[in-house]
This record gives sequence, C-alpha cells and structure tokens, in this order.
Amino acid sequence: MADIVLVHGWGRGSKSFDALKVLLEKRGHVVYAPDLPGFGVASPPDTAWGIDEYAVFVRDYIEKRDLRDFYLYGHSFGGQIAVKLAATRPVRLQGLILASAAGIRPRPSVKVSIFQFFSAIGKMVFSLSVASAFREPVRKFVYWLSGERDYYHLQAPVMKEIFKKVIREDLTDYFQKISVPTLIVWGENDKMTPLADAHTMHTNIPGSRLEILEGVGHTPHVECPEKVAELMDTFINSNDIASR
Repeated sequence: MADIVLVHGWGRGSKSFDALKVLLEKRGHVVYAPDLPGFGVASPPDTAWGIDEYAVFVRDYIEKRDLRDFYLYGHSFGGQIAVKLAATRPVRLQGLILASAAGIRPRPSVKVSIFQFFSAIGKMVFSLSVASAFREPVRKFVYWLSGERDYYHLQAPVMKEIFKKVIREDLTDYFQKISVPTLIVWGENDKMTPLADAHTMHTNIPGSRLEILEGVGHTPHVECPEKVAELMDTFINSNDIASR
C-alpha cells in the first residue's frame, strides 16, 4: 500500500483520474488528485505561472498532507511538473510514474512554420476592417492547423500566458538528476507527445523502465485505466520489496 499523488495534464483536471483512482484504491493505495490552479474547479493564479510555480504548488499540497513514502504520477503537463519535483530529490518521494509526459521542446518543424506563416496572415487580417464573423473562423483555423487547439480554447488571458510559458520550457537537462525509481508509460499512438520523447526520457533517466501501450493515445489512464493501474501496482510493489 502506498500514497500516490496524481498530477493531471493541461486542460484537464482531477476528474480525469476517476477511473484510475478507483482501481488503485481497490488495490489498497491511498490516492490524492488535486486540481491545479486554472483547471478543474480551481481558480487561475493571479500571475502567469511557469513549471516552477506549479511544482511549488504540488510540493506544498504534499507537505500540507504530511505524505510519507509517496509516489508521484504525472500526465502530460503534469509530467513536466513531476519531473521538476523529482529532480529536486524530495526526501519522501519513493518513485515516479511519467505518462505521456511533456517537457521536451520539439525542434522547429513544418507545423511550427505553418503556424508562424498563418499567424502573420492573421495579424494582417485582424488589422484590417474585417467583420468579426470572419475573424473568428480564421483564428480557429490557424490554431487547428498548427496543432495548438489547447491554446485556442483557453478563456482566461492569464492561462494563455501560462500556456506559452510552459510549452517553451525544455526539461531534458533535468532527466539525469532524477534518482528515484521511474516508470514511463506511453501510448504508441500518442499524437500530442511523440513516442520518441518516451525513448529520450528512458535513455536519460537512470534506471528507468519504459512500458509502451499498444493502440493507446495520449491519455493512458483514461483509455486503459486497468492496465495503467496494474503497471503502477506492480511497479510500487517491486520497488517496496527492493527497498527493504
């Protein structure tokens, strides 16, 4: 039995862990799943936070509950936060699970070039006296084409600034600083965080284990919660035995 803290991804919330939480609790684990500021039922922060501020939020959440010998699960954006926390070597952290984790900034690509090109066109369009009914479809098309749908659907201005900050941060240099046992879980069909990122993390996080899930996309704990719960339970139990 272990305490497990689940950190959700961008645009989601703690509710995304409902199925996984039930399955882990049936195995005897105690599960905690906070809503990060700006997601779920939590209000946005007053200023544009980066990964550091979100990591402090999760650390404070853990310390307020006096969790000991806990495991940290981070999905996507939550994986970025989990990497930052694990790299600081918190004494009570026993293990790390990264699921389709973000944190590796992609090299300039065709998609980025398309986004920049259409953004320039968009600025020209918006500078003209064009009917608002036309502007919105243009904006939506630009963000859809570039793959930045998360950005387009943001409502609070501060969350747009936060989004721009977190996607610019590359955590590759932090991987080798992680000293706790680490399980990396990835969907083979993940289109948001490419499978190549999983291999990069596996190569650079000492002693890490990689599990690739067939037919699964960007949200393993939603698409196959039973499999994820099984992998986590096995990982935790084997780690507990090894540490005795």
